[in-house]
Amino acid sequence: MIVVDPEAFEQMVGRALDGLPAEFRDLMKNIAVLVEHGPGPRGLLGLYQGIPLTSRTTGYAGVLPDRITIYRRAICAICDTQAEV
Repeated sequence: MIVVDPEAFEQMVGRALDGLPAEFRDLMKNIAVLVEHGPGPRGLLGLYQGIPLTSRTTGYAGVLPDRITIYRRAICAICDTQAEV
């Protein structure tokens, strides 16, 4: 297990998102990526909550953003180095 400062972890998440290939970044519209500093639900490193792209119809408008929650403590618990995080 490694301990990563919450602010440093959020920066790592931001860099990871910035590093996504354009084809995936373009698909991430109306999505909020959140970092939860607690352990999160048992067995999960992250959680998507929302309406999948494949289920969106022409009526998909005016809805709240989908959410991707990243669980910092859960990820740090399975990593030994910052590079693994």
